[in-house]
Parts: sequence; structure tokens; C-alpha cells
Amino acid sequence: MKKIALVGTTLALAMAAGSASAAAAAAAANGPTAGSFGINVGFTQATAVGDTTTPADFMINGKYFITKDMAVLAGVGLVMVDSGAPSNSKSTNIGFQGGFRKYLKTDDLAPFVGGRLQYLSTRTGFGTNAQDVTDFALMAEAGAEYYFRKQFSLEASVGAGYASAEFKPVAGGPSTKATAFGTTTFSVSANFYY
Repeated sequence: MKKIALVGTTLALAMAAGSASAAAAAAAANGPTAGSFGINVGFTQATAVGDTTTPADFMINGKYFITKDMAVLAGVGLVMVDSGAPSNSKSTNIGFQGGFRKYLKTDDLAPFVGGRLQYLSTRTGFGTNAQDVTDFALMAEAGAEYYFRKQFSLEASVGAGYASAEFKPVAGGPSTKATAFGTTTFSVSANFYY
């Protein structure tokens, strides 16, 4: 009787281990691999420095995985605005960012940490209230990505660090500078991998 119990217990443990191994393999199959490229589309809460909020959600971001758990980040954005009559205000908004990301786990739910450097040149307001804003931010970020499939994930992240902005009134007058240290961004986005 003891031999039958021992054999039954051994078989149960072997089946549980096989099941856990299959689940781990399936989870690992969902994340990107080294050499994968991803495009990030989403909403980024603007960086707030001084009295003005600088929009940052016009940029297209991408990532390239140099290893399964390390990615290089890059982003660029360009928006040309013509407000039309009565103000006839025209502006060009540009933005660049770069950084890195280290994934702490590469399962279906993949938490990460990383860093970003961002530069934005935008115009806020209209008419006599318009300002040209130049914004620079250096931030650390933390968040998580959930992989629904190997080619698709949703992510959320928060960034904290240093931000500096210069505000120059379009109508003339002295420019002002402001700096901030603390939570600089919050984003929710979708990733498409190739």
C-alpha cells in the first residue's frame, strides 16, 4: 500500500511540475525576444513645470530589445499648427526622447524600471496669451507591461525626475524659467511588436 501511495504521489508531483513548466513556457513565449522592435501608442500626461503644462502626447515612441529583458527607447514628434482666423497663429511643435528600460521579469506581466531624457519645443495658448515653451526633462521611470500576445501588450508607467522649462511670450516681453523635481509623467499605452 505504501508503494502505491509513493507512486501516486510521485506521479502527481511530476504532473504538477510539467504543468508549471508548460505554463512558464507559455508565459515566456508571450514577451518579445532580442531583436524585436515595438511601436508605442498611447496617452502621456503632460509635464507640469511652472504655471504651464507642456503637452507630450504628440510623440511616436518605439523600443528595440537588445536582449529579452533590456530595451532601448526612442521617440520623435512633429506637429504644425495653424489656428486660423481670428488669431492667425502658426507654430511648429517638436519633441525628442531617448532612454533605456530593464524588465525585472519577462512573463505575461513584466514589471520594468528605466530612464528617459526628453526635449520638447511647443507653443501653448492663442493670440496675445501664446507662449513658446522649451522643456527639458531627465527622469527615472517604473511600470509594468502585460502581454496579451507576443505582438501586443498594454503598459502603464510613472516617471519622476528633473524638469526645466523656459516660457517666452509670443507677443514680446521677458521670458521666464521654471524647474521642478518630482513626478513628471504618467502614461498608459499600447505596444505593437514586430
